[in-house]
Amino acid sequence: MAQNHSDVEAMMKDQRCDGDRITSEGIEARISEVGYQIVTLAGQKMMFCGIRMDNGFVVVGKPATCIDPANWRDEIGQKISYDNAFSEIWKLEAYRKMSGA
Repeated sequence: MAQNHSDVEAMMKDQRCDGDRITSEGIEARISEVGYQIVTLAGQKMMFCGIRMDNGFVVVGKPATCIDPANWRDEIGQKISYDNAFSEIWKLEAYRKMSGA
């Protein structure tokens, strides 16, 4: 399951971590487009989320899958796949910030 960045951000705020950091709002401000694609590979239904950043770079995270096809809901797949892609952006933003880019 994707890391809940909002919980960590709230903890940092509560504990007065005022140094330079990455925020969900900062990432969200750089998102220009979000798209979803459902594919079936080896008999398994999966949903991927692609997030296009304002510079044109597209990030795709791990797909959302479902053990029982009867439980498949697009809304749940969108939430999970978005969170997975967002977590990948978080890592890239950390690298960008640490490298001084």
